[in-house]
Amino acid sequence: MIKRLLQRFRRDRGLHLAAVRIDFFPERKVKPAIYWHSGQNPEAGVVPLVLHFYGRILFELAELNETRVARELMGFVDQVCELLLAAESPESRIRLPLGDLSIISESSEPPSRSYQAEFFQVKEGKFSLEFQASIGKESFYLPGAFLVLLQSCLLNLEKETLIRLARGLNRLHVYYRYRRDFWEISSLTAGPVFALGTEELRPETKSPKS
Repeated sequence: MIKRLLQRFRRDRGLHLAAVRIDFFPERKVKPAIYWHSGQNPEAGVVPLVLHFYGRILFELAELNETRVARELMGFVDQVCELLLAAESPESRIRLPLGDLSIISESSEPPSRSYQAEFFQVKEGKFSLEFQASIGKESFYLPGAFLVLLQSCLLNLEKETLIRLARGLNRLHVYYRYRRDFWEISSLTAGPVFALGTEELRPETKSPKS
């Protein structure tokens, strides 16, 4: 009976598309990675993956009463999106100011902390993300985890995909600022769904926050 229940739970999770892993090492070294399952197209799936991961980072910050940090992160991502949408050359690659963090490709040392997310397609156009995080100094490591993932995207994705990502991030910010706050659990799915779609917010539903 337990075996049947576990099998049903696995089916309900949907199609496992990819895993995100952000490993932090001593001396502020960090390795971001996305592992795609066989048959999956990274260029097609990376935008919804990053949007869901970003939404979860904002949610975790809000849960830890770090809403100021979350809003600062949103403001910074706004600036990155502006640069992406204004860039004229496909060869343009934006380097983010990551402070003391240094991105590496490999390390012989075990990570001192890790953030991992499993990404699933539940049904056509709908996705879910399961998140595991380390504990401690999250006002630094949570936004850092997203920013190094974003930097990896900026350096490796095709120009067209980066434009779609920038537009999606902008729409996700619109959703949070005008319809619902990022600390509501429903926003973890509804926000990215809005960001990936073409729906416009009706004026009567807008309630801007200061």
